[in-house]
Amino acid sequence: MAFPTRSSVARPRLPYKWIVILVVVFGAFMTILDQTIVNIALPRLQTAFHAPLNVVQGSITAYILTQGVMTPTTAFFVDRLGGKRFYLLALGIFTIGSALCGLAWSLPALIIFRVVQGVGGAFLYPVAVTLVYREFPPQQRGTASAALGVAALLAPAIGPTLGGYLVTYSDWPYIFFINVPLGIIGILLGIWLLREVRSQVQVRFDFAGFLLAASGLTTLLYALSAASTDGWGAPKIVGLLAASLLLLSVFVAVELWRVNRDRAVLLDLRLFSNSPFLFSNIASALITFVFFGGLFLFPIYLQSLRGLSALQSGLLLLPQAFASICMAVIGGRLFDRFGARTVVIPGLVIMVFTLWQCAYLQLSTPLWWLIVIYLLRGVALGLIIQPLNASALQDMRSQQFAQASSLYNVIRFVSTSLGVAILATLLQSQTKVYVGEFIKQAPGSHSGVTHLIESQAMMQALQDTFWLSVVVAVAGVLAGAFIRSRRILDRSEEEAIELRSAMVAE
Repeated sequence: MAFPTRSSVARPRLPYKWIVILVVVFGAFMTILDQTIVNIALPRLQTAFHAPLNVVQGSITAYILTQGVMTPTTAFFVDRLGGKRFYLLALGIFTIGSALCGLAWSLPALIIFRVVQGVGGAFLYPVAVTLVYREFPPQQRGTASAALGVAALLAPAIGPTLGGYLVTYSDWPYIFFINVPLGIIGILLGIWLLREVRSQVQVRFDFAGFLLAASGLTTLLYALSAASTDGWGAPKIVGLLAASLLLLSVFVAVELWRVNRDRAVLLDLRLFSNSPFLFSNIASALITFVFFGGLFLFPIYLQSLRGLSALQSGLLLLPQAFASICMAVIGGRLFDRFGARTVVIPGLVIMVFTLWQCAYLQLSTPLWWLIVIYLLRGVALGLIIQPLNASALQDMRSQQFAQASSLYNVIRFVSTSLGVAILATLLQSQTKVYVGEFIKQAPGSHSGVTHLIESQAMMQALQDTFWLSVVVAVAGVLAGAFIRSRRILDRSEEEAIELRSAMVAE
């Protein structure tokens, strides 16, 4: 009997599509982690730089504004430089920016370095989605989205815990230094394992669209960031919102004019004519509103009202992370088998239920019930976030992934800022209203009673913000009902040919 020689035995190799996910997950995780981990360190930054909270918050605002401005340019740079080169460049900029942030010697220096970090961070997630979706056939993109979603869901969940630990037992620079070894590993793996895919068509940069989008998004995001402190009725905020509306309206008109004449555009707004893309974006924007708004509200409830430390509150949120990761994997497979609506609608309904329960939170609510709520919230997120992303891109051709992903992320940035701004303003304004009402009912209160009044007033204001979140989430359920639910059979032969022809040797 003849036995195969050692050299003739084929060794199983991990398919390249899974290698792409293992590589780009570093960048996706880092950029989303950074959006949440810095929030927990704001009090320490106040002490370190001897600055008020609204000034220190400029480090977060600078990061968000930079991401909002740069994200629309993703498609151009992917087409011009190639997906691999541009991903490595963005990851390198983000890693260097993180190191500089940790070395910042003053608050202005930190804000400048956060801008550098934001330039790289703006591209990492949309480019990661583009690289992954180019390798997976349509009938497996739900699974691919779920695998990438492990980073997207884990990062905001462990961000407060990790940030609380670093701030409590170390110092604030380490919330930035933690990105450096991850970034170096990601860059080395990318150089070694990723293949280059470049567009055969050389596109021109849309300077007019960029200037209009950059100015409009900067004005809008800055107005939303400042509204929670200045008030929505302040002349500055009203003027900024009006200016942003005008600039973005002109941007839409210019982009439509250019695309109708076959000229290069910054963002292809024709993508909204695709029904899954449109309604997935609407549902995603509404859920992003309540999700990131919740990330802002929960620490206030747990730390300011319940007296937990930053680390304790972060640990209490960990069950949400594990639940969301498990359900993301399940949700991705269900998406591939049954389509988007079958997965997303149950998740949206569960999200509405958790927000409804949060609207009844009290200062004495048992911690075990909070854990149950967070677990259910994690289940909902696992069924919503990545399936919506996959649904938005399910009908896109390979050359449209960068455009669609960057447009999807721009909307996510705006809805994130809008959610935090509106809920923060509502919390502050309603707290003042309730404090006034309670003081009228208990005139001449001493300091101990006044503290109780302020705590109860904030608790009721917090309930009001969750009721608003319930309304927004219900609107998300209605948007999700319009998402076309169908199983995706296979990648078209035409798309496969496009991908093969686009492969360029490194």
